Amino acid sequence: MKELTESLKILEFCETLFMQHGFQRTTMDDIAKELRMSKKTIYKHFKTKTDLVRAVFIRIRNDLASQIETIVNGENNIMAKLYQISGIFSMRVAAISSNWLNDLRLFAPDIWREVEEFRLKVMQKNLILLIKQGKAEGFIEDYPDPIILGVIISSVQGIVTPEFVLNNNLSFQKAGTLTLDLVFNGILTKKGRKIFKQYKSGEA
Repeated sequence: MKELTESLKILEFCETLFMQHGFQRTTMDDIAKELRMSKKTIYKHFKTKTDLVRAVFIRIRNDLASQIETIVNGENNIMAKLYQISGIFSMRVAAISSNWLNDLRLFAPDIWREVEEFRLKVMQKNLILLIKQGKAEGFIEDYPDPIILGVIISSVQGIVTPEFVLNNNLSFQKAGTLTLDLVFNGILTKKGRKIFKQYKSGEA
């Protein structure tokens, strides 16, 4: 139980630290000092800093996947699900700094590839279910499923990236929120756009 508590404490602290400031300039000494814990204790749970970075990514990945799948498999209509998912997306993206993503891309390329693969897998798995439900409920236009799926995935992968937000002086949150708004306005029917607007304004 003590080992589990120590491991969780390290992960929770490092998730916040890495997401805000990245990990490249943070040493294990820094982490041990902030946690008031010996480096030996940290190395007992995570043999290297790379192992710790991967553990933080896995923690974020599993939590996000669980939240999204709970929404997608729930009983709400498609508009409520889209609103809930966009809320989670905005909240998660707001916590991400360019330092975290740049450090992953430059100094942990294997983990960066895992991030990209996870993002694609989660989108493909859940979006197709949402698209079919949205069409059945009359909230999503009757475009071919692969076209809708491709537009959403391409938009997210092309815009919500370190290079794009830095080169265009945007925050990840703003880039993500605007991307989703544009995509939703493009694929939703008139009825769908009206309901989604009501959710955003708090009327629904």
